[in-house]
Amino acid sequence: MNFEKFNDVNCRIDDIQNNDEIPIGGSMGNLNTVVTADIDNFEHFFQIVEKNASRFEQKEDMKTWLAEKAPDFDVRAFAHMYAFDNVLRIVYPDLSVNESSRGKFYNEDKHKTLSQAFKAGVCRCAEIAILAQAYFQRNGFKTKYFGGDVLNSPNEEFAEAHSFIAFQTEKDDYFYDPANPILESTSYFPRISSLEVTPFQKKQFETKLHTENQVNNCAFLESKNILTGDTLYYGCANGGCILPSYIISKNTLPFVPTKGRDIK
Repeated sequence: MNFEKFNDVNCRIDDIQNNDEIPIGGSMGNLNTVVTADIDNFEHFFQIVEKNASRFEQKEDMKTWLAEKAPDFDVRAFAHMYAFDNVLRIVYPDLSVNESSRGKFYNEDKHKTLSQAFKAGVCRCAEIAILAQAYFQRNGFKTKYFGGDVLNSPNEEFAEAHSFIAFQTEKDDYFYDPANPILESTSYFPRISSLEVTPFQKKQFETKLHTENQVNNCAFLESKNILTGDTLYYGCANGGCILPSYIISKNTLPFVPTKGRDIK
């Protein structure tokens, strides 16, 4: 497991292995509460998702539809996201039915597993995103679990603790939110957002997250849903008020290299 701690409530993780202990983040108030990622117990679920993803990827009507909606997005990635979102809610129809008991569930025993959380129906965004990270890394995608925050508007006073997936394709970077798919009729469509930022702003975002004092390392990137066009701001906060300077996409000047120098 590769673990990055940003502050007392936010982190980013990739390469989740079986029985790694994963902090479930800000929704529990700190990073001290963990769930054991017993990934091997999800083998049957993973196989079902993979089978459906392969089938979706071969459907010409799906390819045509995606080419019209989001021509720059990878067909294989979309097929796996679509399969994951829908199979998850078929195999685990009660994944969040006991959400109000989540705190009690973790406080009763400090050694809870991910499969126990799904069986108990106490899953929120963290557990769903952890499972998604395990699935997508298994299938060779470049992803990272992000125990972070989200803003619906850059003018909000406080952020909402939220876990999601940073997803990289050959063409670009995206945020994938497996806990909040888009329900259309009887199917779920993946909530995928493209980053509305410059390469320099991406670097500023990373620099801000890794400040040494872990106090003011709050930063958000504007993102646009590839299917609906809706805007959200994903990133990292510390529980305090959101300052305008935290919105990297809105409050930084475009990067202009110094004349005569190659700055990378």
